[in-house]
Amino acid sequence: MANSSPLRRSQLLSSPDRGYLSSFLLEDRNTALSHHEALTAAQAEHSRVREAAIRVYELHELKEEHNRILEQEHREQERLKAEAAIAAEERRLQELRAKSIPKPPPPKPQPEPIKPVEKPIDKKKQLSTAALTSEVKKVEPSTQTQTKANPPAAKSPQSNGLFSNLGKSALGNPFSTAGQQQVPVPPQQVAAPNQNKTSIAAASSILTQQPATQNPIPQQQRSHLDPLSDRYVQIHRALKLLRKDLLAASKVGGSPLKGKIGTIRREIRVSIGQLTSGRGANVQPTSKIMSLLRQSLDGQLPSPAIEASPFIATPRDASSQDVPNNGATLPSLFIYLMNIIAKGIISQFINECGANPKAADPIGVFAAQVFSHNDFSWRGQSLIDILLAKLRVVCPVLFGSRGNDKTERGRQALGWKKDGPSWVPEQNHNDRMAGLGAGFASISLRDFSKASKKNPYPPTNYWKAFACIVNCPANEISNTQLVVLRSMIDGHEQRFLNFYGNAAVAALRLALVDFPKKAPANSSAAGSLRALADILHSEGGLALA
Repeated sequence: MANSSPLRRSQLLSSPDRGYLSSFLLEDRNTALSHHEALTAAQAEHSRVREAAIRVYELHELKEEHNRILEQEHREQERLKAEAAIAAEERRLQELRAKSIPKPPPPKPQPEPIKPVEKPIDKKKQLSTAALTSEVKKVEPSTQTQTKANPPAAKSPQSNGLFSNLGKSALGNPFSTAGQQQVPVPPQQVAAPNQNKTSIAAASSILTQQPATQNPIPQQQRSHLDPLSDRYVQIHRALKLLRKDLLAASKVGGSPLKGKIGTIRREIRVSIGQLTSGRGANVQPTSKIMSLLRQSLDGQLPSPAIEASPFIATPRDASSQDVPNNGATLPSLFIYLMNIIAKGIISQFINECGANPKAADPIGVFAAQVFSHNDFSWRGQSLIDILLAKLRVVCPVLFGSRGNDKTERGRQALGWKKDGPSWVPEQNHNDRMAGLGAGFASISLRDFSKASKKNPYPPTNYWKAFACIVNCPANEISNTQLVVLRSMIDGHEQRFLNFYGNAAVAALRLALVDFPKKAPANSSAAGSLRALADILHSEGGLALA
């Protein structure tokens, strides 16, 4: 190795495998340039390590911040769970406070049996009985003649047996009540706007009078309920039975309604949900619903025919005029669709009009258009009893029902809804009642004086429902009545005044000034009625106090 040539030594030192040895053994390893390059390399390495450390530190900070946010979120979730548990316990406590168990009445002592006492026959009474028998015999021929002149209507044929129970076992005679005679209803006549000249004093006396009927029951035995209230409940029951039978018929193989009823029902609900205020805004949904009704009548959507009488409140004879649907039966699908429309109208009142009473007006216009249409009537009169039957069940106070908001039976009488086994909260109930009250006013206060159609539900019904509430005795006033009464008036007072003039002023004074004074002192709804009187005075100049 020592004798090798300089060229051989240079080749060995510059070998690629021993490059570091060549730089280490070179003579210029201690020069300034070598030291400068080493320093530059050291600075570059220092910068790299520093930047890597900074990145690691920033990543650590981000992780710490993320963990801090997660911990804070966990604490907020725990807080919300605790608040929800407290709210649930408060709700349960309020429901328990609202419930009450009525005490059973004390047992009545059994009366002692009365021994029969033989009395001598009274000759005068015997003579009067004989005279009465002879009078009955005189009347019998005329009765038989009348029966022959008016034979019973022939039973309409049914296309199948699915609708055989409707109007028979479920309802019995639809126009009779046990132990009472039928109450005929007088024709409903509406005074034209600004033509009512009744004085204020006379209007106050009108509100305190009972509805005029020909019922022979003594005055002291008459109920404060609307005479047709029980009949509406029967109609509601008949509609449920119709729905059950029609759905069963649509599932039979080969039925033309198979797979269509659900689709039609959804289309009607969607169309009613699209109703809004504005001129011409509801033409499309209204036309769509009316088209479906016509298809159910003209046979495009065929269905079995059923008796129409179980779905009306008062009996109707065949019209002598040339009117559509003058027979004894109607297509079952048509009545079912009218039921779906009524149900959709009620749902819109509940969902939209509690917080915004003005939203009731376009829905009321739609209801008037459908139920006043001559093609959708029966024997020349509207089928609005279907809608009223729905309204009677959800808002009974409009038909004279009364009850205590604090008891189970009272809440049932007032239309309080249940959510599972418990009642809905009071605020939810008040919102429902407010929407239904506003909806009732939008239906019953429609002006048909310039229309060619007949008003299906004239304003006399508004007056009657108004009187049912304000005539309630002080010890029977409920918060539900106050809420419904306010929503009936708020936003509808001008139409009421247009129909009844001075009589409406007297009625509003009775409802907004005198009636709240009879309510419980701590009733917030009564205070709301008094506040409405101040609003009408400040905004409309109507002085009631």
